[in-house]
Amino acid sequence: MNSQVLRFLQLKVTLEQAKGSPGIVMTEFFPKIDLVSPVSWSEKAPEYIVNLELNQEMDLENFSIEGIFNIIRVISNTGNNALVIARFHGPVLMLIHQIDECWIQTPSTLSVLHGLFLTVHGTTKGLKSFRDGIKKLLPSSVKFRITKDLKADWIAAPQLPERRKQVMDLAVKRGYYQTPRKCTQRELAEELGVRQGTVAEHLQSAESTIIMSWSEQSY
Repeated sequence: MNSQVLRFLQLKVTLEQAKGSPGIVMTEFFPKIDLVSPVSWSEKAPEYIVNLELNQEMDLENFSIEGIFNIIRVISNTGNNALVIARFHGPVLMLIHQIDECWIQTPSTLSVLHGLFLTVHGTTKGLKSFRDGIKKLLPSSVKFRITKDLKADWIAAPQLPERRKQVMDLAVKRGYYQTPRKCTQRELAEELGVRQGTVAEHLQSAESTIIMSWSEQSY
């Protein structure tokens, strides 16, 4: 049996090209928004861990932009950057959410300086559905790139030590970052065969690395 062929679709959209698109209003509040990790596709709208660049200190608890974006949990807020779990209702991410055979992944960024850079992974059928749908949302001047190999020359995902990445990946998989949480640090520790304090240390260090990495990167 032949395995399913998965490909990547990447596109860049300037703010001028996206003029009139509802999601662009987010740049009025956050100069840069970076996808860190998907959290859940089970709800009516997708949930992601994202890093937000802030113009100033903001109270992000229950922050929302009607019909576009709402924060459901603040993981960390340094005043310059915030790591949050947010639910997205904008047309582009909802389009991905409604297609079973494709999903968003890093690197995916929305910024004031560079507009939208999006990476979508999926089957040939799924990416075709996304491409057909996005053509109805954005102007024809937007260019796509489809490839078997991920081209990430614009921005790099933060690198974590192997053990720390293992703990973070398990936490995401088990729903630790969902709201409400689906598991506890103690349960993660039991599954990994380590102390709860070790799990807490790994998660705190991973979250710090993610925040600093995404805030320091530029195109």
